Amino acid sequence: MTKLKKLIIANGILFFLTFSFLIYTIFKFNAFLNTPASKNHKGIYIKVEQGEPVKRLIKNLKQKNLITRSDWFYYYIKLTGEAKNIKAGYHFIRRDYTPKQILDELVNPKLHTVKLTILPGYNLNRIEQLIEENGLDYSGFKKLEHNTKFIKECIGYKATSLEGFLYPDSYFVAREESAKTIAKLMCRQFKRVFQETTKRDNFTKSDYEKLIIASIIQKEATNKKDMKLVASVIYNRLKRNMPLQMDSTRNMDNKSYNTYINRGLPPTPICNPDRNAIYAAYNPEKSSFLFFISKKNGEMVFSKTLKQHDNNIRKYLR
Repeated sequence: MTKLKKLIIANGILFFLTFSFLIYTIFKFNAFLNTPASKNHKGIYIKVEQGEPVKRLIKNLKQKNLITRSDWFYYYIKLTGEAKNIKAGYHFIRRDYTPKQILDELVNPKLHTVKLTILPGYNLNRIEQLIEENGLDYSGFKKLEHNTKFIKECIGYKATSLEGFLYPDSYFVAREESAKTIAKLMCRQFKRVFQETTKRDNFTKSDYEKLIIASIIQKEATNKKDMKLVASVIYNRLKRNMPLQMDSTRNMDNKSYNTYINRGLPPTPICNPDRNAIYAAYNPEKSSFLFFISKKNGEMVFSKTLKQHDNNIRKYLR
């Protein structure tokens, strides 16, 4: 046999093996995409951070045993170009979803779940509306709002209201999900943000007072950069035993929350603050400011004396 024939045969065998391996890989890859990692229909919640790297998300899915191969799921996301379309928030994923269904849920959560978007500053009443509008367990949620036993179980602190603990975020929850699980999801995210922001694990009475302050900051500050200055005004007025006189508390249904007629803090948070407001409550700016106003364009103006404050009101608001 000539060298040419040997070369042709060798190349033919190599081509056949390569082609066979390619077909086998495609077959296995397709089988992976359409085969769930488990037959268990039970669902779990997966948190996707805003801008979270795909590889970190895939690692989380693998650790939760939702996929069998990290590398193939990564290639699948890259081949589909869907990485940029994955939605941030809590996603409900059943254990018997295939990798295709998992990516579909991460990109199009409306197919299997209800999206609840809690914006910073939403209060219990607004969150109730969202629960009801989306056909979820409204009556069950209402029963939990002032259930001290449930709140203690979720937060580790015996508060009288869930207000303040329902962290602003996007939650993609199963349509049949219970109110208890939905509330726990929001509280779990609050605990996570609280620990990251304050570097504390235990939630105490002092932390609850700061959460109340954070809720006022959320309502009063018109932008993130002024939150720490708003916090300084609140602390400065508290030190001087001055009424806080915060407009955000004036129209509350319960008069005990009105800081124009009551000194000190309201009995509970007045809304659900975000990470920035919580951080400001723990890290107020050092200042001598006692007053502030928000101009019509949203810019905030701070002052140290009542005279300066009155001048600012005449200058910017009249």
